[in-house]
Amino acid sequence: MKDILRSIWGRLFADFRKYWWVPAILLGYYLIVQKFFTASCPIYQTIGIPCAGCGMTRAARFVLTGQFSRAFYLNPLAFFVVAFVLYCLFYRYIKGKAVPHFVKGIVVILILLFLFYIVRMVLYFPDRVPYVYNYHNTLEGIIPGYRGFMRRLLRF
Repeated sequence: MKDILRSIWGRLFADFRKYWWVPAILLGYYLIVQKFFTASCPIYQTIGIPCAGCGMTRAARFVLTGQFSRAFYLNPLAFFVVAFVLYCLFYRYIKGKAVPHFVKGIVVILILLFLFYIVRMVLYFPDRVPYVYNYHNTLEGIIPGYRGFMRRLLRF
């Protein structure tokens, strides 16, 4: 058992040494967004409409804490994303192997995100969280008439 844990920690440490810049960038992004903006999504903050992954972070957190109905309400694909991440972690760190069908999994998730996005924008925008318009978006403060343009474009 000690050897298994040692190999898992070894792979984790090696990956962290190789990709240390990823959590550093994410932490920097998080700190900047929390300090200067009202939304954590750059698309939502910039143009005012939700992105295809809108609600995914909160939904994934709800999946991991057993709040399944809340997760489903925010983004039903969080279940697939969490399952895929756990699958990848299992293969990479427990089995110590390359993740089978990694690219196929990413492609399937991206296609599903896009399809769900279209459906949810048609059904829920702009009346249901997280599919609401951000009236404090960046472009609205820069471009005169931007809100009117978006209202005509998206019919809200």
